[in-house]
Amino acid sequence: MLSLYRIYIGNNIQKFWMAFSIRIGLAGHGWWLLSLASLAVVLVPIIVALGTLLWHSQTLMFRNLTDVYIWRVVWFSWLQASISTLLSLLLAIPIARALARRQHFAGRSLLLRCFSLALVVPTLVAVHGMILLHGHQGWINQLMISLNSSGYHYLYGLGGILLAHVFFNMPLAARIVLQRLETIAPETWRLASQLGLSSKDIWKHIEWPHLRTVLLPLTGLIFTLCFTSFAIVMTLGGGPQATTLEVAIYQALRFAFDLDQAVLLSLLQLVCCGLILWVGLRLGRPLQLCPSTQQRCQRPDLHSVAGRIFDGWMLFLAVLLVLLPLLAIVVNGSNDYWHVVLDDKRLWYAAGNSLWIALNSALLTVILAMGLLLARRHLQLRLGWHRAATALEWSGSVILAFPPLVLGAGLFLALRSWTDVFALSLYLVVLVNTLMGLPFALHILSAPYLQLARQYDRLCSSLGLAGWHRFRLLEWPRLRHPLAFSLALTAAMSAGDLGVIALFGTPDVSTLPLLMYQRLGSYQGEAASVTALVLLGLCLGLFIVLELGLRGKHD
Repeated sequence: MLSLYRIYIGNNIQKFWMAFSIRIGLAGHGWWLLSLASLAVVLVPIIVALGTLLWHSQTLMFRNLTDVYIWRVVWFSWLQASISTLLSLLLAIPIARALARRQHFAGRSLLLRCFSLALVVPTLVAVHGMILLHGHQGWINQLMISLNSSGYHYLYGLGGILLAHVFFNMPLAARIVLQRLETIAPETWRLASQLGLSSKDIWKHIEWPHLRTVLLPLTGLIFTLCFTSFAIVMTLGGGPQATTLEVAIYQALRFAFDLDQAVLLSLLQLVCCGLILWVGLRLGRPLQLCPSTQQRCQRPDLHSVAGRIFDGWMLFLAVLLVLLPLLAIVVNGSNDYWHVVLDDKRLWYAAGNSLWIALNSALLTVILAMGLLLARRHLQLRLGWHRAATALEWSGSVILAFPPLVLGAGLFLALRSWTDVFALSLYLVVLVNTLMGLPFALHILSAPYLQLARQYDRLCSSLGLAGWHRFRLLEWPRLRHPLAFSLALTAAMSAGDLGVIALFGTPDVSTLPLLMYQRLGSYQGEAASVTALVLLGLCLGLFIVLELGLRGKHD
């Protein structure tokens, strides 16, 4: 069955690419048409949104810059992102070291798989798991009450925001740090054993020199994700005292319809994100990790009693932080209310919208990424314009400086006088999700695509192999795995996104994340739990089916 599915999906993608390439002239010298179209799709919405925000800012005269509320929101945005980043890294490093040392740990493979789930678990679903575990009626408080304790109320406000950010970003950081530690040569560990290095000496002379090359870009990545967080802060913020710029933009547009306030907040958010991106480009380097050798290395600090105790506590903490919220989602989603939720037509309508958005966003993201990489290949390898090629690829990542709500606010202001924006809500969500997934697709596809081009570009030129035939015979067989992964990842991310649909959604146009948020807001806890389980199943199903269906049986 899976083989038939692979053949069906593969044939459809090949037919689509063949028809598309023939139409735009990729078989000849029309490669620039796809590249130019990709660049236009990326830059035009950004330019329109930015121009609209700047145009409306002329009427502001910056009269609201003295508003204490605005600067409190700016300060809290930086504060929560800084503390979240620090906590994520402080936990990720010892947990990664424990996983690197305890390679025979029985639950190691399961824990790493749970770490990988953080990439595809929808934000709102994870937040719901946090509420089920840490909320007023959560498992932990119920346990405290059963032990004659008054319980703890720490979830709503800064504490809950930090906890949710650690849930998402600590596993990501731990996987990157662990992968970096696994690239240390076995000869290094043999030499460390011969020298009798202690755990402290190993950290100072071996591990830290390897990790410091990735910690700066990793810090920038996590800080950006925390700074632009929307669903977490909106759900767990708990009030005006714990509001970030993105949530304030949403409130100004959706509730108060204060356009001046929304424009000013959007410009402040844009300046902050642009500063973060500029610092990352100036001081950091892209995360380029070598594949793990998967060799079992005998470390000299492996049998230390203190090290075993410390690693055990770190792994236990990782299980508490990551595994328990996911378990809470599954347990509470399997309640007696499931048949009522599944009989609700709104659920299946929202699920259909989420699936439509996910598939279209993922397909457009991969096409845009391939278009930009095609132009980079031609500029770098055939024309020798290395700076222009790098700048062209970086144009796909400029969207990192434009958070979804800022882009959505700019497009809303630009289109509201021309058409009914809410009638185009699903198309706008697809556009914004496509642009937001583009940096991830470029990061996945860039290295293998350019490596393949360097190896075979001259041979293809001498054989006259170009366009569709080059893609079918050379690129498709060797890029199936990264293409499948990028398509699956962006589809799962789009299906679980709440940001833009919360701005453009209406009672007649809804998605599963928006429906779940509405049920949480109306205190329909059991219905929200079932909806969360359905949404989690949709995202995981999309990821697994797309990746397995396209990557090929030998990968």
